[in-house]
Amino acid sequence: MKILIVTGGHLSLSFATDFLKDHAFDRVIAADSGLAACHELGLVPTDILGDFDSLENHDLLIPYRDMGVPIREFPSRKDYTDTELAVLYARDLWMEDSEEKTKDTLDNGDPEGRVWILGATGTRLDHTLSNLGALVTMTDLGIPCTILDEHNEIELLKGPAIRRYQPRDPKDYFSLLSLSGTAGGIDLIGFSYPMEDGELPPYVSLGVSNEIIEKEATLRLKEGYLLVIRAKD
Repeated sequence: MKILIVTGGHLSLSFATDFLKDHAFDRVIAADSGLAACHELGLVPTDILGDFDSLENHDLLIPYRDMGVPIREFPSRKDYTDTELAVLYARDLWMEDSEEKTKDTLDNGDPEGRVWILGATGTRLDHTLSNLGALVTMTDLGIPCTILDEHNEIELLKGPAIRRYQPRDPKDYFSLLSLSGTAGGIDLIGFSYPMEDGELPPYVSLGVSNEIIEKEATLRLKEGYLLVIRAKD
């Protein structure tokens, strides 16, 4: 299953337009003012939710309501951000879909599927950090989830895990950060700064600004959580 969440942080419309050209989604969830971004992009959501306190033009809800798009409205005083509500809803959709399908029957270009989140970064650092925390919810359930903006592609790995990466043009930076406890048993092969059975304590810069130097690079993680960020200026 491929799910897109569009939420209310900073979103470059030109970047989002290019991204959408290369992807198709089973579900598109608009969270609060992410609906305005969907409108600008000409992207029709399959689901809309939020308290809509940051949606400046509430008239945007009318045509989607007329189209029969489900709208889930929450009070502004609540325990979760609109983005986390969207992530939890995507989690439920994924789990329901998994009960109906086996991995062999999925046929959408990616055998594992993925949840993509646009608009999850921006000027509000508190929201950005809580959105990174939402990756833990998905990763613990084995649901691939990526936060994406025009400068960063962010994924969380939980050991044991192995990933292979190809270089990009223009070249980007490949950074690793431990979020919780020490991540151990890290092998980096095909990188400018290799590592063998290494460790990354939380919140240190040792893994920042690496680069892929081979046609294919390999990352192995035995234990812990690693934030993988492919970033460009």
